[in-house]
Amino acid sequence: MLKIEHVSKRLGKEQILKDVSFEVAPGEVFGFLGPNGAGKTTTIRIITGLMEQDEGTVTVNGFDVVHERSKALTQIGAIVENPAFYTYMTGKQNLVHAKNLIPGLTQVDYEALAKLVGLEGKLSKKVGEYSLGMKQRLGIARALLHNPRVLILDEPTNGLDPAGIAELREYLRAMAREQDIAILISSHMLGEMEQISDRYAIIDQGVIKSVESVRNETGAKIMIRVPENNVRDVIEALRIANYPAERLNDHIIITAPESETPAIARLIVPIADLHELIVKRMTLEEQFLQVTKKEGDSHAFAHTK
Repeated sequence: MLKIEHVSKRLGKEQILKDVSFEVAPGEVFGFLGPNGAGKTTTIRIITGLMEQDEGTVTVNGFDVVHERSKALTQIGAIVENPAFYTYMTGKQNLVHAKNLIPGLTQVDYEALAKLVGLEGKLSKKVGEYSLGMKQRLGIARALLHNPRVLILDEPTNGLDPAGIAELREYLRAMAREQDIAILISSHMLGEMEQISDRYAIIDQGVIKSVESVRNETGAKIMIRVPENNVRDVIEALRIANYPAERLNDHIIITAPESETPAIARLIVPIADLHELIVKRMTLEEQFLQVTKKEGDSHAFAHTK
């Protein structure tokens, strides 16, 4: 549905994006994560046609954003942070106003749209009476007016309280599933992205460092305990086999996919008695820190408990 292939972008002498590739499938909620200045906003601007890449291609439902701009952009709906509205107008009046600005759009089922985003029975209220969460949902409704196949949301949970975040999460997941829409969410809220996303990409310094499924096994720590006199030999054997390992108190910690556990056990048993083996899956926050960590550097990001 949304495909980014080998996209690079320079601004002056600075390389902002370097060979960025990922895709978002219909019905999927895809998290786009990264530290401040990592290239998230530039990528979104390229996807939405606000900026042109130097290299690579972006296609939306098969249409190239550069060479088939009009067709591609009719497939995209987007909101950036807190959407702005005329507060003295009702929710429906705001949607009608937005609809009139879209060329060729004639009929909209506002009630069906309101139901889809959780604003059923609320469109007759003035937007000035809306909570921030309701305004976010109205923003999504506005982005969906022309029935796009891709929805792009930049920091959609900014300013929402926990209840508002939970409501938005449920609406987005249901919308992706029921409407078969591809949803791309750029956010710093790692805990929230872990709950809402099917897959995610982590970008750092303009480079995609990881594209993973939130519910897969790739991010795991395997903890083992062997006799003290065998620890050094076991760590060396693991490193030779390309399993990063370090000692923590009386355990050896190995970073590897959970599926590698049997192979790791088979590697260790001829060397040492295996007293204990525990698999602990990494949280999205731990994986984020692992792929963006630099010596002497600290990235700012938000997370939820």
